[in-house]
Amino acid sequence: MMEQETYNKHLARMQALCSRSEKCRADIRLKLEQAGVSPAETEAILNALEKERFLDQERYATAYARDKSNLQGWGPRKIYNMLRIKEIPEEVIEKALSGLGEEQIRQRLTEALKKHRSFREKDPRKRYAALVRFGLGRGYSYAQIVDCLGKINESKHE
Repeated sequence: MMEQETYNKHLARMQALCSRSEKCRADIRLKLEQAGVSPAETEAILNALEKERFLDQERYATAYARDKSNLQGWGPRKIYNMLRIKEIPEEVIEKALSGLGEEQIRQRLTEALKKHRSFREKDPRKRYAALVRFGLGRGYSYAQIVDCLGKINESKHE
């Protein structure tokens, strides 16, 4: 174990960081590695942060999914992939994504597709292809995109 004074200093820094915004284990591990803390010491700090509830994977995943969906307009697939990169467990990700609501997801996708510059494209095939690529890049499924484009076209012809 590292010197108690150094351990306390790093722990206090990470507690302050976690109290400012939600962090996950991967974020804190990276910060500690950059500070030159050994893996065993890093694990001890991570366990202490979780025990004191400064770190909570479920709370982090829920906040991340909500923020990325609401603020950046990301779809479930992109959020899922980014949370996997951050080493969040599968069941935690599924729980966080279930809180987004299917209707809200479709509504956000519809708004994003209508605002996209390709929406004004004259050639319907080019417009369709560009909007599908845009939706896939945002992390929505092909089925969700096709469904929303169909509803947009129905409302245009009414």
